[in-house]
Amino acid sequence: MAVYDDCQMKRMRQEAIRRSQEMHSRAAHYTQGGDRADKPVQPEIPPPPQSSGGLLSEITGSLDGDRLLIGALLLLMLKEGRDMRLILALGYILL
Repeated sequence: MAVYDDCQMKRMRQEAIRRSQEMHSRAAHYTQGGDRADKPVQPEIPPPPQSSGGLLSEITGSLDGDRLLIGALLLLMLKEGRDMRLILALGYILL
Protein backbone atom coordinates (compact mmCIF):
# COMPACT_ATOMS: atom_id res chain seq x y z
CA MET A 1 0.00 0.00 0.00
CA ALA A 2 1.44 3.36 -1.03
CA VAL A 3 1.85 6.03 1.60
CA TYR A 4 1.54 9.65 0.47
CA ASP A 5 2.63 12.75 2.32
CA ASP A 6 0.51 15.89 2.60
CA CYS A 7 2.15 17.58 -0.37
CA GLN A 8 1.42 14.63 -2.68
CA MET A 9 -2.18 14.38 -1.44
CA LYS A 10 -2.73 18.09 -2.06
CA ARG A 11 -1.27 17.81 -5.57
CA MET A 12 -3.48 14.79 -6.37
CA ARG A 13 -6.60 16.63 -5.10
CA GLN A 14 -5.78 19.68 -7.22
CA GLU A 15 -5.23 17.49 -10.27
CA ALA A 16 -8.56 15.72 -9.68
CA ILE A 17 -10.36 19.06 -9.28
CA ARG A 18 -8.73 20.40 -12.45
CA ARG A 19 -9.76 17.31 -14.46
CA SER A 20 -13.28 17.50 -13.08
CA GLN A 21 -13.62 21.17 -14.04
CA GLU A 22 -12.23 20.46 -17.50
CA MET A 23 -14.72 17.64 -17.96
CA HIS A 24 -17.62 19.85 -16.86
CA SER A 25 -16.56 22.67 -19.19
CA ARG A 26 -16.34 20.25 -22.12
CA ALA A 27 -19.78 18.88 -21.31
CA ALA A 28 -21.25 22.38 -21.05
CA HIS A 29 -19.64 23.37 -24.33
CA TYR A 30 -21.00 20.26 -26.02
CA THR A 31 -24.56 20.63 -24.70
CA GLN A 32 -24.69 24.33 -25.63
CA GLY A 33 -24.21 23.50 -29.30
CA GLY A 34 -20.48 24.04 -29.46
CA ASP A 35 -18.07 22.39 -31.80
CA ARG A 36 -19.06 18.78 -32.19
CA ALA A 37 -15.81 17.65 -33.72
CA ASP A 38 -15.24 15.37 -30.72
CA LYS A 39 -18.34 13.35 -31.58
CA PRO A 40 -17.52 10.31 -33.75
CA VAL A 41 -19.09 10.40 -37.19
CA GLN A 42 -21.47 7.54 -37.81
CA PRO A 43 -21.42 6.15 -41.34
CA GLU A 44 -24.57 6.62 -43.37
CA ILE A 45 -26.51 3.39 -43.85
CA PRO A 46 -27.68 2.98 -47.44
CA PRO A 47 -31.36 2.13 -47.96
CA PRO A 48 -32.17 -1.51 -48.70
CA PRO A 49 -32.41 -2.34 -52.41
CA GLN A 50 -35.89 -2.24 -53.89
CA SER A 51 -37.33 -5.50 -55.14
CA SER A 52 -37.67 -5.89 -58.87
CA GLY A 53 -41.42 -6.51 -58.58
CA GLY A 54 -41.55 -10.28 -58.79
CA LEU A 55 -44.70 -12.34 -58.85
CA LEU A 56 -44.86 -12.71 -55.08
CA SER A 57 -44.60 -8.96 -54.51
CA GLU A 58 -47.34 -8.38 -57.08
CA ILE A 59 -49.65 -10.81 -55.30
CA THR A 60 -48.89 -9.64 -51.78
CA GLY A 61 -48.34 -5.97 -52.60
CA SER A 62 -51.89 -4.90 -51.79
CA LEU A 63 -52.24 -7.20 -48.77
CA ASP A 64 -51.33 -6.18 -45.24
CA GLY A 65 -49.97 -8.54 -42.59
CA ASP A 66 -53.37 -9.60 -41.27
CA ARG A 67 -54.69 -10.53 -44.69
CA LEU A 68 -51.54 -12.51 -45.45
CA LEU A 69 -51.88 -14.42 -42.21
CA ILE A 70 -55.55 -15.23 -42.87
CA GLY A 71 -54.69 -16.27 -46.42
CA ALA A 72 -51.94 -18.60 -45.22
CA LEU A 73 -54.28 -20.10 -42.65
CA LEU A 74 -56.93 -20.53 -45.33
CA LEU A 75 -54.50 -22.36 -47.63
CA LEU A 76 -53.35 -24.66 -44.82
CA MET A 77 -56.90 -25.52 -43.89
CA LEU A 78 -57.78 -26.24 -47.52
CA LYS A 79 -54.75 -28.50 -47.88
CA GLU A 80 -55.60 -30.39 -44.68
CA GLY A 81 -59.29 -30.74 -45.62
CA ARG A 82 -60.61 -29.03 -42.47
CA ASP A 83 -64.08 -27.69 -41.69
CA MET A 84 -65.56 -26.14 -44.85
CA ARG A 85 -67.67 -23.61 -42.91
CA LEU A 86 -64.57 -22.20 -41.26
CA ILE A 87 -62.75 -22.06 -44.60
CA LEU A 88 -65.67 -20.17 -46.14
CA ALA A 89 -65.77 -17.80 -43.16
CA LEU A 90 -62.05 -17.03 -43.58
CA GLY A 91 -62.58 -16.48 -47.29
CA TYR A 92 -65.43 -14.07 -46.51
CA ILE A 93 -63.17 -12.13 -44.15
CA LEU A 94 -60.62 -11.72 -46.94
CA LEU A 95 -63.22 -10.04 -49.19
